[in-house]
Amino acid sequence: MLATITVDDEKCNDPLSCRKCLLICPTHVLGLGTDVGPQKFRETDPNHFILRGVRFEKCTGCMDCVEVCPQNAIQVSF
Repeated sequence: MLATITVDDEKCNDPLSCRKCLLICPTHVLGLGTDVGPQKFRETDPNHFILRGVRFEKCTGCMDCVEVCPQNAIQVSF
């Protein structure tokens, strides 16, 4: 059964600086992206970075990402 990973963007307001969930996940299920899309020859404002689940099939359900999140912004369900 695949995991459903939900990230509350209101709580996770600076994933680029925090990165705790990205670093602790043993299977690299989470990914960092932007909500503005690619901007050629421009630097992306750090406020536009968002965290999303991208490799749901690799999630083992260890819940390390949920436990390490200082903002309680991540929810995992099966």
